[in-house]
Amino acid sequence: MKTTLHTALCIAIRIGAVLLALDALERVASLLTIGEADPHRFFGAMLFSALYLGVAVVLWLWPGMLAWWASSRASNEVFVSYLAGYDWQRIALAVVGVWLAVTGLSGCLGHGLLMVFLGERMRDYSTGLLPTTEWYWLIHYSVQTVAGAAILLGSSGLVSLLARIRRYPAVTAIEEPDGQGRG
Repeated sequence: MKTTLHTALCIAIRIGAVLLALDALERVASLLTIGEADPHRFFGAMLFSALYLGVAVVLWLWPGMLAWWASSRASNEVFVSYLAGYDWQRIALAVVGVWLAVTGLSGCLGHGLLMVFLGERMRDYSTGLLPTTEWYWLIHYSVQTVAGAAILLGSSGLVSLLARIRRYPAVTAIEEPDGQGRG
């Protein structure tokens, strides 16, 4: 596979634009559901979310300007990769799995420590129990860690599943390195 630095940077910039847009839409949704008592803070938060969304749209439509600025002289340098498409897909799924596992593990540790400190302070109150929302977040981070580990360890199987889905009407045997098909 041949590509240039400019093309790789454009892809990375568009991925960043999608993440920025999703973050902006998530903020708007949380602002609308939670609501804000102070209308000035609500308007300011909505204005910043609209600004984020605007930047994401500009980056999606014109990623070449930023890519050219980042790589000016080396933008036409050609990269050659001898990996097949399914190898890139397996690597991408493994990276997503690692990202989810590390994010979930850090959330578990951080929230677990918060629960320990909060639990010691709650002993003085009448119930002495942690709120159920604290347990919800601990379960959320635990599931995220397990899902990330499953994606990381099962990336090869997911790639073959996606290959089968793409060729659904005419599923053929996927060749293994030893030449025997499974299917």
